[in-house]
Amino acid sequence: MASKHIAGLDEAGRGPVIGPLVIRGVALSAESLDELSEAGVKDSKKLSSKQRKHLAGRIEETSETVEITELTARTIDRLRRNGVNMNRIEAIGFASILKKLGASAVYADSVGPNPEKFADTLRSFLCTDVDLTVECRADEKYVQVSAASILAKVRMDERIRELEEKHGEMGSGYPSDEQTVRFLEKWVESHAELPGSVRKSWKTVDGVKRDWNFCCPSSLFA
Repeated sequence: MASKHIAGLDEAGRGPVIGPLVIRGVALSAESLDELSEAGVKDSKKLSSKQRKHLAGRIEETSETVEITELTARTIDRLRRNGVNMNRIEAIGFASILKKLGASAVYADSVGPNPEKFADTLRSFLCTDVDLTVECRADEKYVQVSAASILAKVRMDERIRELEEKHGEMGSGYPSDEQTVRFLEKWVESHAELPGSVRKSWKTVDGVKRDWNFCCPSSLFA
């Protein structure tokens, strides 16, 4: 039986070529929503890294339940090779968290410009009907989604820092970041392979392969 708590879902790491996709969910009481709003919880993109980290602790202390799902680069690549697009991959991750939260009402940030379609996809992975609200920019409208957004972004930043400690500076991890592309090029030049944290199904990797024109096993970029 669902509780009377209100849940929020959001992700971080959809676009990067490096690192996992992080999905966070929180379940909050009505009183907690007011408390977090007064504390300054809002869309993670409008907060500094220091502000997000500070608020993340407050969110975890205030929430009734906090859940996380991390899909590794290898998992994302495997699903994409099997014909599962990123929208469905995110829906799978959202559903896995939603089942654990057990909230009476759930709010989620839409993946893509069609929130109704994403909501239908998400429901298809659930065994029970839920009071589900999916909207574009929900992280700007609802404190519960903002809270999930902050937690997801903080964890994603932690994962990138861990990878940098292991591999060296790699930029933001996004394909549009020249530092990230240079990191991939230099890594393949030096090691003749890609780190396991790289999403090999991303077009950025195809560009690295073309630019260096390696004669290598197909498994290198598979």
